[in-house]
Amino acid sequence: MNLFNNFSKHKNNTALINENNEIINYKSLDSLIENFTINIKKRCLVFLICNNSLEAIIGYLGFIKANCVTTLIDEKTDEKFLLNIISKYTPNYIFISNSKKILLEGYSTEYVFYNYSLLKRTKEIKIKLYDDLMLLISTSGSTGSTKFVRQSYSNLKSNTKSISKYLKISEVDNAITTLPMSYVYGLSVINTHLKNGGSITLNNSSLIQKNFWDKMHKNKVTNFAGVPYTYEIIEKLDLKKFDLKYLKYTTQAGGKLSIKTTKNIINKYKKSDIKLIIMYGASEATARMTYLPWNDVETNLGSIGKPIPGGSLWLEDEFGKKINSKNTNGEIVYKGKNVSLGYAANIQDLNKGNNNNSILRTGDIGYKSKSGYYYLVGRKDRFIKIHGLRVNLSEVEEIISNIKIKSMCLKGNSNKILIYIKEANKIVILKKLLLQTLSLHPSSFIIEIIKDFPLNKNYKISYNKLEINK
Repeated sequence: MNLFNNFSKHKNNTALINENNEIINYKSLDSLIENFTINIKKRCLVFLICNNSLEAIIGYLGFIKANCVTTLIDEKTDEKFLLNIISKYTPNYIFISNSKKILLEGYSTEYVFYNYSLLKRTKEIKIKLYDDLMLLISTSGSTGSTKFVRQSYSNLKSNTKSISKYLKISEVDNAITTLPMSYVYGLSVINTHLKNGGSITLNNSSLIQKNFWDKMHKNKVTNFAGVPYTYEIIEKLDLKKFDLKYLKYTTQAGGKLSIKTTKNIINKYKKSDIKLIIMYGASEATARMTYLPWNDVETNLGSIGKPIPGGSLWLEDEFGKKINSKNTNGEIVYKGKNVSLGYAANIQDLNKGNNNNSILRTGDIGYKSKSGYYYLVGRKDRFIKIHGLRVNLSEVEEIISNIKIKSMCLKGNSNKILIYIKEANKIVILKKLLLQTLSLHPSSFIIEIIKDFPLNKNYKISYNKLEINK
């Protein structure tokens, strides 16, 4: 069951451009995958400790060709955590960068491919795997957890086809990697472009580095993906400094983009004829669930759009009853072939079947407007009670952003909201805003100064109090 069975059709096309700007066409890519695959026993559990490199891509594609169940783990993962999940899942193979290589009892080096090594378990452990299981991938906030989303071949095939359709991805497209391939959003960019004979410019640089923009121009990059943090960087950049004549569009997912930032990005993009496409998704949905067409972004600010091709969306109230009225808040529920099989918390769960049956209750609260487009309000677990009043912490953050202050709001002890900001000189104006807009006593808020907002591996704000550095 190979998702990428059309490489021969595009054999002379550029498939990858590595960090050294070397070009690998599809014919060479196919050969590298074949050489890798002969070292692997088919249909077994493997760990890929990945970055955006040629080695990681070859490992990913080789494991797929061998019909393995591939667990994607970011190379920045803490070593203690990595050792913990290896002991719990006992993979047959581990493909890991030599710079990150760790001493593992019970494993020996089977194959070396440039800067990566394939480690094989010396004593094979038979693991029961569900027939359609293809990928294990972490949820965006699961750092430190051994819980993974179980994705099937059918999930990947469905979502790749759908994204390719609404973004109109073809062999002339070239995407530059801006997100970890261990992140479902970053992986979807790789899947869709390789499936359609397009190109991937491999990159591990930040948008604040000149090297990133030089690489975009040199390799004629047509698109890239970003989370809200990405667009907060772009918002501060003078795009006139860069030659963006090849860039057609950028996509956004991975959290709600503030209306202020959206407006600023639209205005910047207009000058360079670049399109902004807003999307919404989750690891549990293999990648995307909705998209907002670029020509509707400006007139539907804050919207996540409509369901992707092949998917459907509706809202349910707290009793599970479908909401038919417009502009009424409810939990967003999605149905589609891209909804994952369920979760795995241990090795025994890898033999579980399809627990979700194509339906995902997202845990996100939203509403449907009269135009038929959906809007996010916040997470179910981000609503708290303060002195009997229901408060949406995500909404508080958005209110604060209207006065150009970035914040992080958490539930504190004793009916209090903890608000973290970076600028100490903004405390007075912030207190004034909160008193004017929220019907809560000043004692309900605690404002603290933070050095930086903690980000997880997918560049989203981490709401884990242990990661806060004051």
